[in-house]
Amino acid sequence: MTIVRLTLAALALIATISPPLAARGNAVTVRLDITGGRLTQPLTVKEQAILDLSGVYQGTFLGPLTDAITPAWSRYLVTFVMEPQIPTATLPAGTQRTYVAFYARNPETDEGFVYLPGRGEDGYRTNIGVMIRDGHDGRWHQALPAWSELLGSYLPKD
Repeated sequence: MTIVRLTLAALALIATISPPLAARGNAVTVRLDITGGRLTQPLTVKEQAILDLSGVYQGTFLGPLTDAITPAWSRYLVTFVMEPQIPTATLPAGTQRTYVAFYARNPETDEGFVYLPGRGEDGYRTNIGVMIRDGHDGRWHQALPAWSELLGSYLPKD
């Protein structure tokens, strides 16, 4: 009888923990808010083509790690605004979560780069409320070319 009770207790615990775990990854990007760089005012992007490539949990906008960044390039703060795909008790309909990254573009090649804030930097605490990318936070990445091209179409040329 003890094994049955332990099994039931374990199942009850899993049922209690599961909704928050299930909520992770249950969000889709509904808009990008962009500031900084050469923008004279904040910009909001809701074009579905770029939102489809802006999956925070999937990392669809990120390419490989890189160090090929020049400090002189304009940097933009990109805020990914997400809403639950399937509302849950822990992520009800209308709830919005954010994730931030910095974007820079090589003015000579138009190649884009994404920086994920690291420990102690602005944006890191916001991001770890969504997910932690060990080995990627605090590092530059090449941007997915299709995502970079779409994002770049909204930004002024350097």
